[in-house]
Amino acid sequence: MRFTAVAAALALGLCLVPVPATAGTPDAEVRPVRSLDLERYQGRWVQVAAIPQPFQAQCVRNDGAVYTLLPEGQVKVVNSCTREGGVTTSLEGRARLTDPASTSKLQVSFVRTADGWSFDRPGTYWVIGLDRDYRWAVVGAPDRRTGFVLARTPTPSRQDVLGMTRALLRNGYDLCAFRITAQDGGAPEPAPVCPGQR
Repeated sequence: MRFTAVAAALALGLCLVPVPATAGTPDAEVRPVRSLDLERYQGRWVQVAAIPQPFQAQCVRNDGAVYTLLPEGQVKVVNSCTREGGVTTSLEGRARLTDPASTSKLQVSFVRTADGWSFDRPGTYWVIGLDRDYRWAVVGAPDRRTGFVLARTPTPSRQDVLGMTRALLRNGYDLCAFRITAQDGGAPEPAPVCPGQR
């Protein structure tokens, strides 16, 4: 089976991008990128596509995040989206490095305590694909239960989409598990990456 599209070109800026298959090798190891410059990584990111998550169930469009590097080395995370009725909602959290040898492995917490932020049950945040100019990034986890395709713009180029797709396949992800995220200035409606899926 060949996969011929990631999303509609006019809606999302994603041209028809031919890639070998919809799913990567299932036994492929999920590998973070070798190096992540957190200063360059900070700023506003737009969610282009993602594996649907329960915490985003109320979001209908404009999912995104702003990352700010803090003096103590942690990263301030502010996730936001638009809900039904046009209401914008946001949630603040913190991310921290989990491996001294790798800046691309982080944990994220949205649980605030009197003493700061609790990392008792953090979310895994591995950057597994990254554009050399930090125009796009792919975030995942070793179990592949989460996956986020991020870009600086809601209309990434054909070349960028191909890079995102290759990063997902290289790490064993099934592209059909992802849904396109509706964005103002991008995709008008959420949609499955693979035609025929809901």
